[in-house]
Amino acid sequence: MTAVTPLVHPHAGIGDFTIRDVIEGQTAGQLIVAADDWGWWTTLLGGDTIAPSTGIQQTVAHGLVRAGFLARRGHRYHLTHTGHDVGKNRGFVRCAVRGWEPTFRRLSGAAHDEYIPAATEPGEVARACTDIARRRPEIFATIGASIAAGTPGCTIDLGCADAGRVQALAGLAPREQFLGVDIEDEVIDAATVDVAKLGLSERITLLPGSVQPEPQPPAWLGKIDRESVTTAMSFFLLHQLASDGDGIAAVLRGWMEWFPNVRRLVIGDGYLLEAEHWTQQPWFSPTYEIYHTITGVRLWTQLEYERAFADLGWSVTRRMEDHTMLVTTILERG
Repeated sequence: MTAVTPLVHPHAGIGDFTIRDVIEGQTAGQLIVAADDWGWWTTLLGGDTIAPSTGIQQTVAHGLVRAGFLARRGHRYHLTHTGHDVGKNRGFVRCAVRGWEPTFRRLSGAAHDEYIPAATEPGEVARACTDIARRRPEIFATIGASIAAGTPGCTIDLGCADAGRVQALAGLAPREQFLGVDIEDEVIDAATVDVAKLGLSERITLLPGSVQPEPQPPAWLGKIDRESVTTAMSFFLLHQLASDGDGIAAVLRGWMEWFPNVRRLVIGDGYLLEAEHWTQQPWFSPTYEIYHTITGVRLWTQLEYERAFADLGWSVTRRMEDHTMLVTTILERG
């Protein structure tokens, strides 16, 4: 008998990705998002168990057990420790598996292009962004408390996605009015229906349109009371607007001109964290970096954000780090 020597790549290391990680990771991502669409993670994170009722649900549940995310007890399933982390971070999975997938799929036909204009699933991206922002309730509680502590005014979410953030903050700052603006008309239409179902239409107004400062102001700006806006928020968008325009300070300066009485900014965004190998970066950071690089969008460092804030006279009152690369900053001026 001849001994069979396992084939090991000469440069393989403990921290390297394997072909198994690639294939099984893609499968696990699809199962995670399907379970989320069925409401499983919300139920499980709430402390309840789930009981799959169909063959396809049993297949997904069994796959999640084999992946180590669920454990079975009789006919019901509950979270493992790892599954708890998966449930809280499912927004990142949705963004990569569903939201950004159309862009990555176009790579094969773009070998000679400098970059690929983003092709996303807007509804999936909107939901993912809301899930990511709300996965740390203590951060939202801090934002809500800051808004509620001051004189009631109007808070605008620039790039509001599915309005999940303003819905949450409306409960934390009950005297505040809220505006949400997003460039995706269909996302705004769906969010407006949701706001009405929640009975929040008198406090939350949603409008479609661009939030990129341009020489000509956007049409939606003429439909609101600009002087009533005292807090302006933006999550996961400033990096792209700054890349498309003239930098971070230029975008913020434009918003300050739109809303002359704004006294508070809440900026949540991803900072650039580069490394030679993916395994040297926080998880999701390589995906975030590569997606933006292939779509021609520049990412910005912490120093560049902080320099722009200071140059425009904004003082940092709270800086809350989430997932290392994601940072939410509350800023105020006199």
